[in-house]
Amino acid sequence: MLSFRIALRYLFSRSRLHAVNYVTAVSALAIAVVSMALVCVLSVYNGYVEMILEGTEQTDAALLIRSRSGKTIDLKEYPQLETHLKEAGVKNFSLLLESKGLLRSNEEQWVVDVVGIDHYFPNVFSMAQQITSGVVLTKLEGQFPEDSEIVPINIGAGITLSSSASAHNGTAPKVELLFPKRVGLINPMAPSSSFSSLSAVVVGQYSSLSLETDHTVYIPIRALRSALDYTSNEISAIALHFRPKTDLTAIKNQLETSLGDKLRVLNREEQHPDLSYLIRMEKIMTFLILLFILLLAAFNVASSLMMLILEKQEDARILYALGAHPSLVGSIYRRVGLLISLFGSIVGVLLGVLVCYLQEQFGLITAGVGSGIQPLPVDLHWDDLLLTFGTVTLISYLISLYPTSLFLRSMQRRRD
Repeated sequence: MLSFRIALRYLFSRSRLHAVNYVTAVSALAIAVVSMALVCVLSVYNGYVEMILEGTEQTDAALLIRSRSGKTIDLKEYPQLETHLKEAGVKNFSLLLESKGLLRSNEEQWVVDVVGIDHYFPNVFSMAQQITSGVVLTKLEGQFPEDSEIVPINIGAGITLSSSASAHNGTAPKVELLFPKRVGLINPMAPSSSFSSLSAVVVGQYSSLSLETDHTVYIPIRALRSALDYTSNEISAIALHFRPKTDLTAIKNQLETSLGDKLRVLNREEQHPDLSYLIRMEKIMTFLILLFILLLAAFNVASSLMMLILEKQEDARILYALGAHPSLVGSIYRRVGLLISLFGSIVGVLLGVLVCYLQEQFGLITAGVGSGIQPLPVDLHWDDLLLTFGTVTLISYLISLYPTSLFLRSMQRRRD
């Protein structure tokens, strides 16, 4: 307690050399600026992740169940699946079967993601309402019986058929879907035998929602099962829909416990691991760069502390003469370094929170050009604040220990 009171007096009292006060103030200010920058940068990256996830609300399910092995899910292995979903508060769910395929129309062809959907697809995905031409294929199930040779499909906005205008005239364009054969022998002398084909008719096209859905073909799940030789119990994923304001985190944990270790429950962020990974890697790299700048600012603390030690040498000798232990004198200077670090960290974090609040309310800083200009998104996380405060304080304090240890060693040599 005595060392802390002396440290406070050293820090805030006017020194004989006014430069000590100025250097101390500059040191605290440098730490505060770096702390503020860390809070703002981390919040902006969080804002971009949140903005991306908000953009996927139409195209992604709130939660998605997949196999941990990456293979298909056999519903026979989960007879209590529907019971578990009801107990978790699932309002609607849809079965999905996914594959890669080749869409061919006359001389045009596209490599596409093919998604087999069931009748409940529009109840889970709001994108089903974003049809720009035609209708959702689930509304035409009665018009295309199971033994029909032609299958209705919906396509994304990125697939531009040369005859797409005919959809507005009541004549749907016909296309062909090709899939690699999953089972059976392949004749290397006849490459065409390694593919299975489906004749399809485009009954609707979605508006541009995302890069993924723009090159996706939606097909009845029974037709895709038949083309790929899957059984009626095999699916790729189960998409879940909930009522508004549902605690998805709690439900996710509940389902992971009840469904066992073979299945994963993915939220929207986990459904796009590549996007969130890239943004988080940029966030980490920026954080490390700012930490390097923090190291430079922390050396200012060591410099100011060294100047203070040189000025207070006479005080240290008086304390030694009064019987003070060297550890007491050392703790005084260490606490001065800690106080400078704490003061800079606290002020910087508070300024960062203030800047983020002003940015969120008024959009002071914008990005983009022309009509694409929009304010930088911010999303303040308490764990980022704690990380910034703890990291800045720790690094600054550790660097401030160096001049104190030099002073104690020099005093010990003099006493010896």
